Amino acid sequence: MRTGIFLSLLFFFLLLIEVSFVHAFSGSIASIPVMIIAGMIIMQRAGIEEGVAWFLVLALIRGDGIAFLLAGIGPALILQIFTTRSVYALLGFGAVAYSAASIIFIIVGNILDRILGTAILLPHPFIHTFQELMLLIPGLFVGVIAVRSIERRVLALFTFKSFS
Repeated sequence: MRTGIFLSLLFFFLLLIEVSFVHAFSGSIASIPVMIIAGMIIMQRAGIEEGVAWFLVLALIRGDGIAFLLAGIGPALILQIFTTRSVYALLGFGAVAYSAASIIFIIVGNILDRILGTAILLPHPFIHTFQELMLLIPGLFVGVIAVRSIERRVLALFTFKSFS
């Protein structure tokens, strides 16, 4: 119960940061996928169910097809390929999952654009995908460092001190 409340507060806090702070910058910095980075870290460190819920809610709120595909691809990759909880496993998981979800989304979006005559994709989807992928990898690395430092500080508060 406490984990769910904490994750929901973290979700809305990070969504607020991404929408109001990160997107205020210009250039490629505005494309940092903060919510996807956090979702991948949560899926690997907190649990697969929490990560899937994170991506499904993100897909519902933002209408993000890549987040929806990450909710389906992510558990299979974590359970079958990237089973360890190391930084390298997270970086590999992030690169493979985001690349696979983006490729599937671009293919399906291109087919739907041609059949229905709509504009589901951005004007340059490959450039946008490559740009976000190049920002995702360092973001995952910095995110893991931040999570580990926060964990150490919180756990240090609850460690038992010896009286000697």
